[in-house]
This record gives sequence, C-alpha cells and structure tokens, in this order.
Amino acid sequence: MSGNQQNSQRAILQQIRQWFESPLGQQVMKGQRAVLDQLLPGFFGYHFLQLSIQQSPLFGASSIQQKMTMGLSLDDESPFVGRATELPFENDSMDVVLLHHLLDFYDSPHDMLREIARVSIPMGHLVIVGFNPVSLWGLFKPFGKLQGNAPWIGHFVRPGRLMDWLNLLNFKIDRVHYTTYGLPTNRGNLLPRVPDYSRGLSRKSNLPFGAVYVIVARKQVGAIRPIRPTWNPKRAFGQLSVVRPAGGSVPHSGVSRTTSPASPDTPPETTR
Repeated sequence: MSGNQQNSQRAILQQIRQWFESPLGQQVMKGQRAVLDQLLPGFFGYHFLQLSIQQSPLFGASSIQQKMTMGLSLDDESPFVGRATELPFENDSMDVVLLHHLLDFYDSPHDMLREIARVSIPMGHLVIVGFNPVSLWGLFKPFGKLQGNAPWIGHFVRPGRLMDWLNLLNFKIDRVHYTTYGLPTNRGNLLPRVPDYSRGLSRKSNLPFGAVYVIVARKQVGAIRPIRPTWNPKRAFGQLSVVRPAGGSVPHSGVSRTTSPASPDTPPETTR
C-alpha cells in the first residue's frame, strides 16, 4: 500500500470517528448500546473481541472476563493493533466477536468475515452492527455520498445479503434486531429516539427498516458423518465348524442350524 493510500485511509477513519462523536452519532450509539446491553449478558465464554470503527468499548454488559478491543491505527489506545483481514489471534480462540460498522467502511468484506470465522470457536457468537440501506437513512445515502460526508461515504451492506455470506461461512443466524427509525438529522424532535428495552428486546416493534441492524450469528460445528463398519462374512464365520445333526444329514448349505428345546411357553410351530 502506497503512502498516499495510507494517508487517505487515515483521513477517512478520522472523519468517521468524528461523526460518531457528533450529537447525531452519539444518539445512534445510544440506540446501539441499548440493544447490546440486552444481548451481551446472554453470551458466555472466556474471550471477547471487539472490532469497531470507533474506539469506545461496547461490551460493558458482558460477563466475560477477558474482553479486548483491537485498534486500527497506531495512535489507538489498544493492546492490539492490526487489520481486520489479518487478525493477530489463533484459530478457534474467540468466544464472542463484536463487529461494529467495519463492514460499512472497509473494503474486502468477505476476507474480513473469513478471518473472523477463523478465530471464532465452534458454537461461538458473532454480533454484527451495521447501517441498513433499506431504511430512511439508505434513501439519504446517495445525496450524502455526493458531498463526501460521513457516514454516507461507506458502502452499506443489505442485511439479507450479509446473512447469505454468513451461511456460506457455516454461521447460523440466531436473531436480527433493528433500531434508529428517525431521520438522519439532529434538528429538533427529528432526532432518533433511544429505544427502551427495560422489559427485554421485543419482536413486536422490530420492524426491518431501522437505520441500524444488529445481527447475531453462531458458528456451527462441522457435520459428523457416522462411519459404518464393513462386515467381512468370511472372517466372521471362518472359525465355525460343521455339526452333523443327530437324525439327519448335513444340509446342503454346509452349515447346520441348531435349535433349542421348546419351552412350555413357546407355541409349537405350524407347517403350511
């Protein structure tokens, strides 16, 4: 990667982070936190990894002890700095991975998801937060992109398409939640209202055209095929000897059929 490309990516990253610090961005973050605070306590394990376009931790409600964030820039205050397409972690090492808006603003989404699938343990959870193009915000995106403003400079991924990608990577979709149904403006009462999930997440008001989606997926274990034993009749019956019955000749098949005395409870055989 050339120096000009690196400087361009740093500028875009800084612009997006500044938007999340704006009043509208903070209001969107509050809605996302409200959903995550209800979801994360239900996930258990040893290691939690957050990959986010911004630096604020979002895993405060999780009961997992080892929680970490990975920085995207050398200036980030994080114990790990790297690329989302080249994670510095071992295979099958993360119980929960939170992918926060990285798919919206970074290229190579397939490589990113494959890398997350690599580090996720079997039956581990993946939580993806992204902007929904099938929403009022999606309608505003072409106009905002022409002006070069965040968050419209990203490429919003349709939830259905993202779920198809996850299925190909052996992830099973657990649930999908939507939030932020207001217009993308902070003028007056048009500011998106923070949802109230004090009674838990409700499917009744979970309309699929919210500006933000939260997809929960779980990595499936590879199917185990039972191995059927291969029976060898020659080896199984090779040690049997032929026994001549007391009152007759040896059957033509070469193997005699022995019968046990009939018990009083056994009905006599009838011949046809």
